[in-house]
Amino acid sequence: MDVSKAIKDRRSIKNYKSKDVPLKDILECIDAAHYAPSSGNLQNWKFIIIKDHETKQKLAENCLEQLWMCEAPALIVICSDRDCIESYYEQHKNIFSIQNCALAAQNFMLRAHSLKLGTCFVSGFSKMQIKRILKIDEGVEPEAIITLGYPSEKPISKRHHIETCTFFETYGNRRADKSLFPLSKHVKSVKNLFSKFKKN
Repeated sequence: MDVSKAIKDRRSIKNYKSKDVPLKDILECIDAAHYAPSSGNLQNWKFIIIKDHETKQKLAENCLEQLWMCEAPALIVICSDRDCIESYYEQHKNIFSIQNCALAAQNFMLRAHSLKLGTCFVSGFSKMQIKRILKIDEGVEPEAIITLGYPSEKPISKRHHIETCTFFETYGNRRADKSLFPLSKHVKSVKNLFSKFKKN
C-alpha cells in the first residue's frame, strides 16, 4: 500500500468484528513498530500482546472505563524501558520515552492499516493499575495501548485544513502565496511551496 494513502486513509476504529487476528499479522505490525526512530537509537520500547478476555476487561476498566476496547480481538500495550533511557538521557528520560513509543505506535498503526486491520491509540489510563495487571517491572512504564482487529465501521475523516496549522519562518506567520492552498489541488511537492514563499 502506498505510504501517503495509508496515512490519509487510516482511522481510529472503536468497533470490531468478532474475528481473531492471526499472530503473524500482529508480529508484522510489531516488526514495523520497532523500525521507528528513537532517541540515540536506543529502541527502548517493549510490546505486550493481550488476547485474554478477562485481562482485556481489566485493562479497559482502568482506561477510564472505555469498555469498547474489549471488542478488539487484541490489545497491544507499548511500554518504555525508562532505565535504558535514563542511563543515556537522565534529564529527558520521561519525554524521550513517550516520544519514542509514540513513533513506534504510528508505525504499528500504519502497518496494521495496510493489512486491513483497524486500530485505536489509547493513552488515558492508570499506569499504576496497568503495571499491576500486567506485572510490569519497575523502571518500565506503559505509554500507550493500541486496540487491534478487523474494523466493522468506516469513520469519516475530520481534519483541519493545512493552511490553518502551517506557518512560515515564525510561529503565526501565514504570509504565503494563497494560491497554494488547498494543497490537494496541486501535484507539486511541498518543497515548491517554500520556494514560492521565498519569492514573495
